[in-house]
Amino acid sequence: MAEFENPYAEHSPFVRAHFDCLDCGGKLWEYAIDKQMVCEDCRSVFDSADVFDDQIAAGD
Repeated sequence: MAEFENPYAEHSPFVRAHFDCLDCGGKLWEYAIDKQMVCEDCRSVFDSADVFDDQIAAGD
């Protein structure tokens, strides 16, 4: 059987994103594998693309 290193075995797959929750304003954590973000306060889940689109629209 082939052996390989799993980079996710020792590290959390969540990374703190520099975006605010679209619902409550809390900080979002990105789960890059699923291309989703979750709020640390209200636990809402968003597609990363939706968060990026919202940030671009807010900058207009």
